[in-house]
Amino acid sequence: MKLVKRLIALAWMLTILAVGCVLYLFNSDSVVLDLVWMKIPPTSLAVVLIATFFAGIMTGTILVVIALMGPEKQKSIE
Repeated sequence: MKLVKRLIALAWMLTILAVGCVLYLFNSDSVVLDLVWMKIPPTSLAVVLIATFFAGIMTGTILVVIALMGPEKQKSIE
């Protein structure tokens, strides 16, 4: 079972690596991000997309954790 888990993890990591490489190859154009308070120098579009994706994952995870830590609804006894 341990070997199967390791093989699945290896396959998952190779898939993520392959997707990252393809994303970089097809989105190698430079973009400049102009945020309200700062301007980010020219960066590869692939890097911006990956950073935005992970920022969204982290934000969603934090919001779910906060929602789960809140007071639970009381169940009424019927």
